[in-house]
Amino acid sequence: MNKPRQFLVFLVALFGLMLALSILMPKDKWLLGHFELGYYSPEDLLGPLWSENPKRAKALKASSSDSLASNNLADSLAMVAFEKPVLDTLIQVASLDALGHFFDALESLAAGKRGSVRIIHYGDSQIEGDRITMQFRDVLQKRFGGRGFGYVALEPLVMPASLEFINSYGLARKTAFGRRDTNIKDTRYGHLGSFTTLLPASNGEGFEGGVTFKKRNWGYQMARDFSKVKMSLSTLAPLLVDVFAADTLFASHSFPAEFEDITSINVPKSDEFSLVLKAKESPRIYGLSFESASGVWIDNVAMRGASGMIFRKLDRAQFQTTLVRENYELVILQYGGNAVPYLKDTADAERFAKAAAAQVAHIKSLHPSASILYIGPSDMAVKNGLKMRSYPIIKVLKSALRNEMLAKGAAYWDLHDVMGGEGAMVRWVEEEEPALAVKDYCHFSPAGAKFVGYKLAAALDHLQAEYIGHKKEEAALAASQEKAKADSILAIKAKQAKRAAQAIDTASKQETLHENNN
Repeated sequence: MNKPRQFLVFLVALFGLMLALSILMPKDKWLLGHFELGYYSPEDLLGPLWSENPKRAKALKASSSDSLASNNLADSLAMVAFEKPVLDTLIQVASLDALGHFFDALESLAAGKRGSVRIIHYGDSQIEGDRITMQFRDVLQKRFGGRGFGYVALEPLVMPASLEFINSYGLARKTAFGRRDTNIKDTRYGHLGSFTTLLPASNGEGFEGGVTFKKRNWGYQMARDFSKVKMSLSTLAPLLVDVFAADTLFASHSFPAEFEDITSINVPKSDEFSLVLKAKESPRIYGLSFESASGVWIDNVAMRGASGMIFRKLDRAQFQTTLVRENYELVILQYGGNAVPYLKDTADAERFAKAAAAQVAHIKSLHPSASILYIGPSDMAVKNGLKMRSYPIIKVLKSALRNEMLAKGAAYWDLHDVMGGEGAMVRWVEEEEPALAVKDYCHFSPAGAKFVGYKLAAALDHLQAEYIGHKKEEAALAASQEKAKADSILAIKAKQAKRAAQAIDTASKQETLHENNN
């Protein structure tokens, strides 16, 4: 018996069966309950050896050969230009005034007319660990001043780039997004959408928790060089907060029962210090802000797994109070990626866009003076046959988001286009060196996040320049109109004076004539 030969026949037959199935099976995937089923296409199995339209493939090959042989550079460039998608990498606005309040605030800060400008950057896991935000922050702090990285949870899921949280104990994180603690019946989660509670003390007396902060040697220097710390909290019972430098008590702060506000915490000017919190009933610590006396601060608020639909669920009065108290000049929302795998058609994408726009309108109603920028989803890829391909729904979703956001008076930044459009995620993972995205084909690598962060800063700078130019043109036009109006008034007054003089002269002549006649 010739086993190798039989095995070869078996393999050929198996491949023939697979090829036949790939030809006969429908091209589109079909749903079976909650599952999506599909099969390889002939192109997946045979690659460039297979073409569904042999005549077209032959014509394209001939065209390619002819273009190379003719050395017609103009024709070649025209072909490339035709195939290249049109990308919009600038921030899109219905009016240049969309971010005008924010730009005016930066201008006032630069002129010394105000002390600080605060920005908050909400997003999903794409911005965890201060990614994207920290590059944008560094650009603004170098230009307008400021130190520190702003708000962070006392018990963060991912530490910020500039500060390490070590030796943490007795702390529990509660979030308004993701899997919520069902024992929490209210929606008072603060403007970060989360708070930290204390766990029962080991000695059985009340509640206690603590953490040590240590400046990290990476990230950005200006973000590490904070000079003050603020704590946002609410209490049920008196709370004691002790600050330690090494093992030495540096400062103590006590808060009464039923306290809810933001307060400064005295911290040492060292690279490492600790907080210890004790109370009879657990407080809610809504966050700590690491900042300076003046300048720009940008808070990074990452919500893993979220789609940006929690803002209308937060306690309205508390959320409004914190937005206004912190005086946010710009609110950035970066969502959509977590929804993409679950959007099946155009109707789903449009419903999501309308829901996202309702969140924007809600924030605008609570803090009308804030400018709002919505950053759409990045490109994402899913396995289709043997290849990774972009989710086709992204193009529909980003168009719907853009239309809804501009209609609400917000600005929109198309991150999908910034990356390079359809297929960009595959290129970022497989072709770029270093890779700009990781192999889940959803998240950026540190290099990719850095690229996007600086692109965001550049896009805002470009729009600000347009806005300033527009303001100058409007001012010049207003001045011209005012001058024309003044000149017109002077001309009218001159005519009136001339008529009056003529009337007096006529009256004088008539009076003289009358006297002569008498």
